[in-house]
Amino acid sequence: MPKINVDLKDAQELEIAPEGEYELRIIKADDGTSKSGNDMTTVTLAFEGHPEWQPIKHWITYPNEDTPPDQRAFRLIDIKRFLVAFDVGHDDGGFDSDDLLGQVGKCLVIQEKADDGNTYNRIKPPRLRRSEERSQRIRR
Repeated sequence: MPKINVDLKDAQELEIAPEGEYELRIIKADDGTSKSGNDMTTVTLAFEGHPEWQPIKHWITYPNEDTPPDQRAFRLIDIKRFLVAFDVGHDDGGFDSDDLLGQVGKCLVIQEKADDGNTYNRIKPPRLRRSEERSQRIRR
């Protein structure tokens, strides 16, 4: 392959955001399989009004028949919190992952040191209010 001429002197990593509550937009949602073989959706979230900050990756991992009950309960509440925070239409039977793209929500953003030594932003969707725990929010 011949040399590609591209000016790389100004290339730099995006900053991570300070911890706080932010509006985020889902800019990418890819369905796939986790390392352990579970169905999952990898969501990429961008900060509204802050293109200088690194987008956040968030993984929605779906329980299956082999998921232990305690992990199942945790995954289900994590999924529902995410759907409610980003106003994604859903009912008691689930949701359509195609509805994720473009949705905007407000979440607490924290900083977390990863195994690779880098610090990344992660989200903590708000806890559900009692009325949201049983609501059926269908919006398609």
